[in-house]
Amino acid sequence: MAAVALETTELETLVESALNNTPVGMELLNALRVKNGKAAYPDNYGPGDVTNPHDAAWRAALAGVQADLNA
Repeated sequence: MAAVALETTELETLVESALNNTPVGMELLNALRVKNGKAAYPDNYGPGDVTNPHDAAWRAALAGVQADLNA
């Protein structure tokens, strides 16, 4: 996966908004999915449509992001 430069203040705002507003979270998730070559979730998505990563997966992803932020 290729690294991209992100504006951390914008990302922080989006994550905070996503925690309180599911449609914002879906917009962010779809933008990331499309960037990663995956299909966006449809507008009429249901709870069963969204992947629920296992603890090991999200912890590894978080560690990778933290390493990138500390680089």
